[in-house]
Amino acid sequence: MSDARQLLAVGVAVVAACAMPKHADGQTRPISIFIVRHAETDQKPPTFRLTEAGRQRAGSLMHTFRDVKFTQIFASHTSWARETVEPLATAHGLKVVQLPRPGSTVDGDVITDETSRRAAIEPVAAALKELPAGSIVLAVLNGENIFAILNRLGVPVATVGQTCSAGNMCVPCTDNSCFPQKEFDHLWHLMLEPGRAEPLSFVHLRYGPGSRTE
Repeated sequence: MSDARQLLAVGVAVVAACAMPKHADGQTRPISIFIVRHAETDQKPPTFRLTEAGRQRAGSLMHTFRDVKFTQIFASHTSWARETVEPLATAHGLKVVQLPRPGSTVDGDVITDETSRRAAIEPVAAALKELPAGSIVLAVLNGENIFAILNRLGVPVATVGQTCSAGNMCVPCTDNSCFPQKEFDHLWHLMLEPGRAEPLSFVHLRYGPGSRTE
């Protein structure tokens, strides 16, 4: 088993312990959120399609989370984010909730694949912050919005000279200028507690073939 898989197994065990809304002593259970980037695409706008590698990664996503009992699954408004997680959602009997909703109108503009990926930042962050206690959630997002959403969930931006490596709860920036655009195997796990500014825990992993820990 790879280091990433071992660490994820530990995370899954923690998540399983949080499946009920309250502890025996009546305290509220935390919220568990997994965030990943969409799988590899052909980079042919306006609608990027998953490549063979992307479809394989979608399969790896299913394998990675095979023991997690999700309560909700979210994706950004892009079709390739939805396609990445649809097999997993189907296996769990869940509907993929896309935010903002494709076909809806925001500020007079219809949401399509051509809409800026950053349009997902506020609605996704708001939905994740409003989750009920004990929720176990997966969100498939884009390089342009992941760091900003993590920041809105309480992960601070790195200070000057700080590296966001293992043991440091931070994101390097809140736009796509520092996102590793050629990498699709990153996985972030947060545990949130209502009323707490920062996550209870924040772990950055890698998944799939050749994955490694950060």
